Amino acid sequence: MPSQGPDLKTMELARQSVTLVRPGRKSAVFSGAGAAIFALLLPVFLILFNVSYVTNSEWLYDYGWWRNDIANRTGLSVEELNNGADQIKEYFGNDAEFLDLRVNFGGSEVSLYKEREILHMVDVKALMQGVFSITRWSGIALLVLLVAGAFTLKRDAAPLLLRSLRWSAIGTGVFLVVFGATAAINFGWLFTQFHFLSFANDLWLLDPYRDFLIIMFPQRFFFEAAMFIGVLTVIDFALLFGAARFARKRLG
Repeated sequence: MPSQGPDLKTMELARQSVTLVRPGRKSAVFSGAGAAIFALLLPVFLILFNVSYVTNSEWLYDYGWWRNDIANRTGLSVEELNNGADQIKEYFGNDAEFLDLRVNFGGSEVSLYKEREILHMVDVKALMQGVFSITRWSGIALLVLLVAGAFTLKRDAAPLLLRSLRWSAIGTGVFLVVFGATAAINFGWLFTQFHFLSFANDLWLLDPYRDFLIIMFPQRFFFEAAMFIGVLTVIDFALLFGAARFARKRLG
């Protein structure tokens, strides 16, 4: 008696299952890659965004003048120090090649920074504009990933976002702990290594007794600014976790 093969209904179901599984696997691969890219880009965006925010915040400078007794060390009033800080912030965003920081000193308007300080600020401006650019483009990339994930994954987007946030937060947390511990132990070494990596010259080696740039912005100013950036990044992650969990609950 001839053997009977599978009936037509069974064959059709098998064909449909193959058709459905393959795209699903591709979707999983693409969603996993997107989640990994999101997890890597997010701390870059948040840290650099906070660098930009802190750099342009008046409260940081007011705190720095008070914390480091800058008015007494420079002989400039707090008003003139703020005037100088405003000129620096404006310089980071304009097209001027050199910074001519002018303040009222001893009853007359003077250019506060000397040639070496001015040339170093050219390098600092290039670095800051790089920070602004990377912040902008990484933010756009994150937004594209979020929108694409919401449209393609729908209800599965929120759980995937939470997993991506979790891994991103763990990696960022490890980095911040290592950075914070190193800074607390020897910020001078960390500060020096940052300058070696960021600048191709030694213009950043300034005299702390004669050069107003380093008198206005001593190492402790940058140490505490870095701590503020770390705290703000932790707060950002907490807010994002809260928003993602809320979205997951709303989507069921």
